[in-house]
Amino acid sequence: MTDQELNRFEAELRRTRPASPPEDFWSRLLAAARPTKASPLALKPAPVALGLQRVLRFLIPATGLALASILAWRGTLQPGKSAGIPKATSPPPVAVPSFTSTPPLNRDEVQIDQNLISSFDTLAKLPSGEPVRLQCREWMDKVTLSDKTRGLVLEERTPRVEIVLLGSETY
Repeated sequence: MTDQELNRFEAELRRTRPASPPEDFWSRLLAAARPTKASPLALKPAPVALGLQRVLRFLIPATGLALASILAWRGTLQPGKSAGIPKATSPPPVAVPSFTSTPPLNRDEVQIDQNLISSFDTLAKLPSGEPVRLQCREWMDKVTLSDKTRGLVLEERTPRVEIVLLGSETY
């Protein structure tokens, strides 16, 4: 709907007057008794529930405060944080084989690539017999890491299948 059509429609609605209600509606409305207000005693909770509410009003904030203080206290006990408590002594270092003592890989360049290998649409049937239209795509993902200081290039290829529901036919 365009703005002009919408404005014309709103103007037409403003010009129309509501229909008068049927006569029997007025007679039923006048004959109906006024609703009575609920007595204040009916709205008060039972004494047992009131006692439970008082306990919960105190317990819920107190539980939250206790939990927060425990978490804050445990945070000061973790190693690496200074809280005036001496750090626990660590066990003596274990001899590591020489092949793991090489310096870590310095990633100078990281490349991520994906190639579409194949794509096709197909129809399948659900166990209930209802036909479903699917689109299948096969991708090849490739991640390449290179370390120029060592002249090292690591490459990993991973196939990936993607199945997308295009629609189900309803009859």
